Amino acid sequence: MAERELNRAAERYAVWLRSAVIVPCVVFGILAAPDEHRSETLSMGAVAIMWCALRLVWTRNRTLSRSWVPVAVDATVLVAVGFGQAATGAGDPGGWVVALVSITAVTCPYEWPTRPLVGCGLGLLGAGAFVAGALAHSGEWSPVALAGARVLLELMLSRLSYVLVRAQARSADRLTERVADRRRQAAVAAARRSSEREYLATLHDTASTTLLMVAVGARDGTRGVPERARQDLEELAKVPGSDDGRIELGPLLSAATRHPAVQVEVEIDALPPLPAPPALAIFHGVREALTNVERHAGVPEASLRAGLDESGRIVVELRDRGRGFDPRQVAPHRRGLSGSIVGRMTRAGGRVLVSSRPGAGTTLRWTWPDDGDG
Repeated sequence: MAERELNRAAERYAVWLRSAVIVPCVVFGILAAPDEHRSETLSMGAVAIMWCALRLVWTRNRTLSRSWVPVAVDATVLVAVGFGQAATGAGDPGGWVVALVSITAVTCPYEWPTRPLVGCGLGLLGAGAFVAGALAHSGEWSPVALAGARVLLELMLSRLSYVLVRAQARSADRLTERVADRRRQAAVAAARRSSEREYLATLHDTASTTLLMVAVGARDGTRGVPERARQDLEELAKVPGSDDGRIELGPLLSAATRHPAVQVEVEIDALPPLPAPPALAIFHGVREALTNVERHAGVPEASLRAGLDESGRIVVELRDRGRGFDPRQVAPHRRGLSGSIVGRMTRAGGRVLVSSRPGAGTTLRWTWPDDGDG
């Protein structure tokens, strides 16, 4: 979140900024102090420098820096330095003490971004201690009151500047949340569309095949139709994407090649378990390809080979020696090749290469994962 990062940076760099201003001011104050007050000024300056060093160390400990201990230390040092003007003779409204109080009023709202009462309270306490100590030293109301008013104005402007910067950070957070929400909605919509495509592909692979068997059965009998219809209902009852486990591809291929009208020569090497999406994509693709052999190849047999290539990818190859076809001439609305075979495998992170020409048979090659080679 932008606001959280803003607060972390503000807490850290505000302490560094205050220290960078106070230390040289203390050094110049000690050098400019009268001889009779040199030791008192040196003592008070040492307290201010030790205070800065302590606060810098505490910025590394978020638990301690957010506790009430730094608040008590800040308040003690501000009161001591403010009232110490009477003892050191440093009550000049243009001296190093007012510079210390001024930079503290500027940085406190940033040092305590989530506790504005603490930040503003410390700024007010420093201004009040400075005015009281300066009046006790000089008794001149006008210049002291003017310096005190300037410190209060700096405190107000510092708090206002932080509020404005925080508003921009919150606006950025809201914008980021809206973008993330739109991305989530787009991902859900994409997943829904993918599920719908998967279901349509399954519907094509099951219902259309059964209808074909019914049509063929009008001439050759209806043996096998009830069993095939039962299998189709089981496939349609599955929720696409519901199985997120890993699947043995070998048994799936053995089941896919048991086709009632095509005799398949099967050779399956040892294969590692696959994630469900590519395994099911290959399974459904082989089933659909065998249905296409039955419909269009004009031959009753095919061969299937499955194994690993030299790079360790899964490779499944189905070949027939039938009529063949020109893949470039396949109509886009024909879902069997483009949707059930190629499209489904692509969505699962794999690839299908179709090699065929009229009179030379057809070879389909499934590869997973698709590393873009070849």
